[in-house]
Amino acid sequence: MRFRVNDEEYAFISEQAKQQGMAYGAFIAHTIRVAGRHGKAGDSAALADLIESMQALDRQMNRIGVNLNQLARIANTTGYVPDELAGTLIYLTRTIRQVDDLIVQAGRSLR
Repeated sequence: MRFRVNDEEYAFISEQAKQQGMAYGAFIAHTIRVAGRHGKAGDSAALADLIESMQALDRQMNRIGVNLNQLARIANTTGYVPDELAGTLIYLTRTIRQVDDLIVQAGRSLR
């Protein structure tokens, strides 16, 4: 998952995460959840919708991961690469793009 920020924002977020004893990505996710619960963003309803969408995509990414693991197990065990692998990878790519788009939207909501 990518999160786009400028150098100054990156330094600030990294320092805040370090002070909290959290990894960069975990700190961002935590901050978005807290802001959504406490209405610290300009439009907390829109942010709540973003968070809900992120959670749905998180569940979807988990399902895709399970499918990829099953397909990889088949390929590694039998040497046969299932036809479903290509479609699963395309679906994964689309889902990652959706995640990227939501992260950008969330970043804009928190400014």
